[in-house]
Amino acid sequence: MKRQWRFMLMNETYADFSIGTSPALERGVMEGASPNTVVLNVAPEDSFTVGVLDDPEKAIDLNFCRQRDVVVRRRNTTGGTIYTAKGSAIICYYLQMADPAVPRTIGEAFPRILGDFAQAAQNLFGFPARYRPLNDVEVEGRKLMPSSCKVERDTLVFRLVLNIKPQNVEVTSQAILLPPEKVQDKTLKTVEERITHLEREAGREITCQDLENYTRKAVHLSFGEIEFVSGEMTPREKKYWQEFRELYSRDSWFLANSEAYRFSSIPPGAKRGEQRVKAVAGLIRAVVLKHENRIYDIILTGDFHPRPHTILGDMESALRGATVMPDEIKRRIGEVYHRPGVEISGTTLEDFAAAVLGALEKA
Repeated sequence: MKRQWRFMLMNETYADFSIGTSPALERGVMEGASPNTVVLNVAPEDSFTVGVLDDPEKAIDLNFCRQRDVVVRRRNTTGGTIYTAKGSAIICYYLQMADPAVPRTIGEAFPRILGDFAQAAQNLFGFPARYRPLNDVEVEGRKLMPSSCKVERDTLVFRLVLNIKPQNVEVTSQAILLPPEKVQDKTLKTVEERITHLEREAGREITCQDLENYTRKAVHLSFGEIEFVSGEMTPREKKYWQEFRELYSRDSWFLANSEAYRFSSIPPGAKRGEQRVKAVAGLIRAVVLKHENRIYDIILTGDFHPRPHTILGDMESALRGATVMPDEIKRRIGEVYHRPGVEISGTTLEDFAAAVLGALEKA
């Protein structure tokens, strides 16, 4: 007998989807009140989102987006800046890990699920898509679908954005603030060189039915025989939707990782330093305030995918008050990094230490 999963076809901007619908569905599934769910959402307008661990002021040119009336939101999932053009597809899984076919870790989920999306693209559209660690599907070096993954309370939430049509290069090249470290290991360096879209690679127009077939094929490859049952949000999920929309629309949420918000009180004589380090998983950024040879305050941000996603806050707490001695910095980071249940795939303890020590050296 086939397992039945709820399937939802939607039309929201990724920004709106990220601050209302997605967290509501996630919470319903996480509480066991909703079934395993797959969403195919086709965006009606352009928008940007930044990851929960990032600083929007360092990731996006917010003034440019305001001038162009392009919405920017900080979502509640990890990963980097995502530009979702009109017509792009957002494909999401909300899955209880009680199903033995569901990956148990983020490190297992990315290669398996994205590898199957690459295989499904080869099977249905005939172009050489491939999985690139940690969280990309590429075609000859061009990124096709950025993705994010979260494992919490025995629930896997996997989201990807599939570019269907050409992106607005003027918007992406001016809005996305791309640090040089981010592309140091890439053959193609600029945003416009790095991004491709499904219609270009497939060589034809892509319909909504193509997208549904693609989603079904990828699910089949990853999880076996699944029957999609069309469904809608439950009353409980609609209630959560209202709560999350209100919470994630606040400036205090959007700017929670910004220096203006976090460094509101700086003691006389404190020195600021910033360092970026490119790990396999993504960019790690440390901004420190050094005072009397100690870390007075620190902000750790990035576009990678730790579990739990609150671990950077724990690392910041462990480092506040630390002396600037490298051994002490590494010890305090290690106490958090090596905790039971912590998973930061694609990074090392040394990556975080390099970011913090480099920021202290510049302070």
